[in-house]
Amino acid sequence: MMSMFSIQSVHASQPFADIPTSHEAFKEINYLVNQGVIRGYTENGKQLFKPQDNVRRWQVAKMVINAAGIQVSKPSKSSFTDVKAGTEESMYVEAAVQLGIIEPTSKTTFSPHTAITRNEMAKALAVAFKLPVSNYANLEVPFTDVSKSNAYYKYISAIYYNGITKGSDGKYLPNNNVKRSQFALFVARAASQEFRLELPVQGVTVPNPADAIMQVKATEDNLNVRSSAVFTGTANILGKVNKGHVFNVYEIAADYYKVDYNGRYAYIYKTYTEEVNTTQPEPPVTEPPVIEPPSNDSGQLPSTTTIGIATVNNLNIREQATVDSDVVGKINRDTKVDILSISGSWAKVSYDGTVGYINKTYLRLVNTSGSAVAGRIIVIDPGHGGKDPGAVSGNAVEKAIVMNTANKLKQKLEAAGAIVKMTRTGDTYPSLEQRVQFAKNNYGEIFISLHANAASSSAAQGTETFYSISANDNQKEDIALATFINSEIVKNANMKDRDVKPGDYYVIRNLYIPSVLVELGFVTNSEDRSKLVNDKYIDIFAQSIYNGITKYYSQK
Repeated sequence: MMSMFSIQSVHASQPFADIPTSHEAFKEINYLVNQGVIRGYTENGKQLFKPQDNVRRWQVAKMVINAAGIQVSKPSKSSFTDVKAGTEESMYVEAAVQLGIIEPTSKTTFSPHTAITRNEMAKALAVAFKLPVSNYANLEVPFTDVSKSNAYYKYISAIYYNGITKGSDGKYLPNNNVKRSQFALFVARAASQEFRLELPVQGVTVPNPADAIMQVKATEDNLNVRSSAVFTGTANILGKVNKGHVFNVYEIAADYYKVDYNGRYAYIYKTYTEEVNTTQPEPPVTEPPVIEPPSNDSGQLPSTTTIGIATVNNLNIREQATVDSDVVGKINRDTKVDILSISGSWAKVSYDGTVGYINKTYLRLVNTSGSAVAGRIIVIDPGHGGKDPGAVSGNAVEKAIVMNTANKLKQKLEAAGAIVKMTRTGDTYPSLEQRVQFAKNNYGEIFISLHANAASSSAAQGTETFYSISANDNQKEDIALATFINSEIVKNANMKDRDVKPGDYYVIRNLYIPSVLVELGFVTNSEDRSKLVNDKYIDIFAQSIYNGITKYYSQK
């Protein structure tokens, strides 16, 4: 089909009066002008680009076809009633439709002058520039307003992972129209590596070597690296590696390892790998300890008055403490109920004359007197451990740093009446799955995973706290808890603030209770490292986290 098309490039270099050198797209627009991709408008003797105008569907067709170097020619007739045959417009519209770059709006219309949406733009760029769309179809994108049910998901994922878009404040805005200056940025990035965004664009779905649980190497040539942990023939193959290739492993998914590959998560079949031996002897890997029921599982509350504040809307009050029991009432977020007793995952409550049971996962339990954390079941997860040291630099070893911090934090919380459960209490390595299950089995009410960071650049430093990128009903609680903790550490330990941000970490995305992952600082930065190995600062870190937890539970 493509062979029928031919076009001559038009080169231009004139500046636009409405695009000053300070404009964010100045370089990209001039690049496209010099490539003959765009020409702009001449009005009253001035060359204008009109950056704030919406880019039209036919203009998109023209720009991506020219930028991608696709050869086209004028067709003798038009397939659409709203596109005149023999025109430049018709030439690009026909080519775009036949090549699958842009879909017509009906069997007989193209709507050439309608503004294009960001959904449609993603497809146009991915198809025109021949991005391997299927490779990205199952990868997670950091946009809260784009689900995998979106028909354009694979195209959005493709342009994200190729450094063409970064979205805005965690959103892609799929149904928004695209301005001409915005589209120029996207086209330039698609056409030239010079303008590509550095990956990870938002740092949410890209593997962090510090989180690896082990390393394996390929034992066969041409080992398939897949985008998902399933066999689908060639459909989900990202690439191939040969015998001896070493991978960092982040999770074990049935018959597959979750690994890093070209800066993103991928999967390899376990059968064709072997674990890379370490030079240091490893302590035996032990299972988490046998779980004892929480001390308040009898239904008795600590000597304080406790209320529950709903963290979600349409929260069920049930007749009995089971999910199959009849619903006797509903409450919305921020509604307060009296807590009569707690047993396991259920709180017996009283609200507006109704007595029933609510799953405490969706209640923030607030003490109206005494210690804010008294009676709260708080799960602390010291990251790594055992065979997995985590990040190491000089005398700083992540697993030891976070264990010291966790022990200090535990002491402070227990002194205030909290019930503290530790996913590990020694130099052992519970798997990520075991850590999550431990929190569930112990009826945890919040979950704090402690880590220390590392980077290839010694300049990277500071504290950052993550909440799950996977949206759940308690995400607002996750963000609140993360914010309180992060701000306290930054303030008290005088750490650079790397902010609160979404992250794709197993232990927080697989829990529905408020859960955060705290990166205390960077062992690879001399200033941070000096604090991470200093007992005085370990106590400050622990106290700061304690303060953050207390502030979280003090919200009324």
